[in-house]
Amino acid sequence: MRRYYLETYGCAANQADSAIMRGMLEGAGFEAAASPEESDVVLINTCGVKSPTEDKIIGRLAELSRSGRPLVVAGCLTLINWRRLVRAADFGAALTPRSVHRVLEAVELAAADPRGRALLDSEGPPEKPGLSIPEGLVGTVEIEDGCTFSCSFCATKLSRGTTHSYSARSIVEAVRRMVRAGAREIRLTGQDVASYRDGAGGTELDLVGLVELIDSEVEGDYRLRIGMMTPVLAWRLSGRLPELYGRARVYKFAHIPVQSGSDRVLRLMRRGHGADLFLELVRRLRSRVPMLTLETDVIVGHPGEDEEDFRMTLDLLRATEPDVVNLSKYSNRPGTEASRMEQLPSQVVAERSREAHREVMRIMEKRNSKWMGWRGRALVLERGTRPGTMIARNDWYKPIVIGGGARLLGRWIDVSVDGYTPVHLNGIVLSEDVSDRERIEDGVSGQAGAPRRARAVDRGRGHTGGGRQGAGGGAQGGRGPLGVRPRGPGQGRRPAGVRERPHARGDVAPQGLR
Repeated sequence: MRRYYLETYGCAANQADSAIMRGMLEGAGFEAAASPEESDVVLINTCGVKSPTEDKIIGRLAELSRSGRPLVVAGCLTLINWRRLVRAADFGAALTPRSVHRVLEAVELAAADPRGRALLDSEGPPEKPGLSIPEGLVGTVEIEDGCTFSCSFCATKLSRGTTHSYSARSIVEAVRRMVRAGAREIRLTGQDVASYRDGAGGTELDLVGLVELIDSEVEGDYRLRIGMMTPVLAWRLSGRLPELYGRARVYKFAHIPVQSGSDRVLRLMRRGHGADLFLELVRRLRSRVPMLTLETDVIVGHPGEDEEDFRMTLDLLRATEPDVVNLSKYSNRPGTEASRMEQLPSQVVAERSREAHREVMRIMEKRNSKWMGWRGRALVLERGTRPGTMIARNDWYKPIVIGGGARLLGRWIDVSVDGYTPVHLNGIVLSEDVSDRERIEDGVSGQAGAPRRARAVDRGRGHTGGGRQGAGGGAQGGRGPLGVRPRGPGQGRRPAGVRERPHARGDVAPQGLR
């Protein structure tokens, strides 16, 4: 039996693409190998979002190509930086994100000519949900590919193109297959899931309609995690999203990347929205979904960002207090509009990144401190990084590190939170095998299990998860912990806590953008 080794980098969409390739390979009689050395063919599914990731992948490809085994390169880097791939490594074939269904063809080409570098592409993506295979407790289903927007810094549009939504029927069937195979969490993913549209059958179905359809047609004990949404399109759905989060199977979790708190930088980024929209969107959602877990993305050091712009970003983070912040230093990507702009000194970018990281950790710890003493149900989904620990998720998608063994995987438990770090909660298992119908009420009307209020604590026990414990807390009085004085109410029309910068001459928004 022929054996393959597959290594994956990047986002949930890449993970889903890799699952498709695994399914097709194993359906054709291949067997997974534990290492490249034990395989007959090696596949690397690449990511091209950030320069450091690209550098790591290029080094790995150069190393693997020296082994002499047939090598197949897949993923976004095949379209973002093909020239560098060709210079760095010998490989037999390459697959774009639109052609993962041609993996068997690519493997045969690589075996026939290990240095052929044949690039296999397709005019449009296949119906990927129909190719998805069940894999363990967590399944990923791509509901759309590509993006409506053309952000100046982002290379993903170069590789995945404009938004393409997959058929609702194929998505429902993919979820059903995974749940029947034992999946307990289904991740609905894409570059912007809020852009989802399916007009089949004469009635257009958007993201909310799709999730409602899945929830009504797929029976079972599972949870749905809604993927990343751009602020503009999430705003259009914001009146209906709270009802969606009220469904028992839907995590109360939203990933909405803002990228900057400065309207001027957001225009340079071509994001299509201002800071106000993100702030009001967060307020609208949290007013109806208590303790909604909010994840966002922030870039520091984008070309054109000055010190005032950076301070505005910190102010916006303080005003919205995301639970999770994916903080990135600006990364210059080939072929993007931002790559042709004047770049900031690397030292300036590094200093801002360090300062933002400190503030992000403080905010995340403060958010997690509000869960101290909470008791409720959580679903155990994966092993922890430390021996003897597992990770469970409550209905707010909060990761709770507990002590226990693999026998807990896939089970609902009754857990009490007794510690926290900026990145996770720590808990004690009170009972196992809690019924999916069993609800433990804890004080927030309409939101079973939410914490009653924020509690000031000095230190959690935190014996299973590690990391620093203690209250996050905000600064008392005038200046914040970084010496920045937040603006108060009444300063123009900007909500409190977010500063406004006058437009500089020549700062003209691109047509159709704010």
